[in-house]
Amino acid sequence: MSLRTSLQQLIRRDPGAALRERAAATASRVEAFKVAPIPPVPSHAEQVAQAGFTGDVLATCGVDHRDGTVSYSDAMGNVSRRPLARWIAFTAMQMHSRVQSEMGRRRVLEAGDLSAEAHAEWEARIRRELCSDAVHALTFRHDRAFEAAQAIRTGAEPATQARREQADAELLALAPQWEAAVDLYQRRMDEEDAIAETASDDGWPGRAPDGSGPEWRAWFEKKEEWRERTGVAAAEEASGEAGTALHELEVQIGDLSAASLAGLQLKARVAQRSDDIGVTWPDGLGEGLTRDLLAFTETQARRPAPAAPNLVSMLDIASATMNELQSLHDLADRVGGAAYALVWTGRCKKRGSNGDFNVAGELMQWLGDALTDVETAAIDEARRRSPTNRTDRETRLKILAVPVIQNGDPDETEAFAHQLLAHAEAERAGC
Repeated sequence: MSLRTSLQQLIRRDPGAALRERAAATASRVEAFKVAPIPPVPSHAEQVAQAGFTGDVLATCGVDHRDGTVSYSDAMGNVSRRPLARWIAFTAMQMHSRVQSEMGRRRVLEAGDLSAEAHAEWEARIRRELCSDAVHALTFRHDRAFEAAQAIRTGAEPATQARREQADAELLALAPQWEAAVDLYQRRMDEEDAIAETASDDGWPGRAPDGSGPEWRAWFEKKEEWRERTGVAAAEEASGEAGTALHELEVQIGDLSAASLAGLQLKARVAQRSDDIGVTWPDGLGEGLTRDLLAFTETQARRPAPAAPNLVSMLDIASATMNELQSLHDLADRVGGAAYALVWTGRCKKRGSNGDFNVAGELMQWLGDALTDVETAAIDEARRRSPTNRTDRETRLKILAVPVIQNGDPDETEAFAHQLLAHAEAERAGC
């Protein structure tokens, strides 16, 4: 090609086309050097959907694998595959935590200025509205509820005396384990409180944003990172495990029959601990105590005893601690009230009579009277004592308060008021 021809082609060439060609070539080279993006971590819903190919998706985004295990999202948002019982417990605990949180929130907003009586009514109404008792039972006692339903369906008969004595031996063997579990739980709670109080605010994301969008998820991740870094999460997990182990042990204690005073005392101590920390008794403990006391008194009534059984004479009340006196007083009041209530039921009346008691009614009447005597003996013993420490003083005053008010004697009320003043002075003095 001649020089003239080459120049003519160059002049006629579209400059825009050349630019487009160079841009396309550059873009292709840049594309070749691009790093493949990292695929995002599947969300819980996506993981559940993937796991769902091998099982049924449950109502709370768990996946039943039909082999006794369930895949579900834990508190950190990770999908775990655990036995079905663990999934039930985890789900129920989530419900329980939300109910307790809502109760706490509404308590601050609605019940701050209520009187004691009005607050009690408010508490009962809120518990009914939020079904807190049912959620609590589902969280901690679902296995026992199933066993009770099975017993009702199968018509299980009451245990024989020999089986009750065997259960009592098992019950007493749990006493040192329960003591150790109580101590461990208290230590874990103290450690959790100490870590929470000393945790640095650095990295704490503050108040949660409204809604459940990206902002809330980002806040949640920051909060969990802070909890992990400060040790709060580990401390809460440790105290939770200790609390669960203690509760399971207390449920086991409630399930076993007590055929001795030592067994009854252990159950009473479990009940007293629940009262001390302001929680409901382990499910079935009160009913079990009633059955144990009835069986115990029936056994005592059948012995070569010269006189009618006297519960007060069977108890070493003088050597009981002040806390044990309160437990004895409270249990005698509750179980005695239940016995009196049973007296008026049809099963305690003779057929065709005008309300006369049958043998069962006579037993319930005697039991109510006997436990009233025990309650009175506990009050008299508390009145006789002069505690030297704060805890025993408070316990003694709690035992004596209701009888003094119910008695209505001005002189006795005035004397009790002086005791309260003396306690207040001792509190100010740090004694």
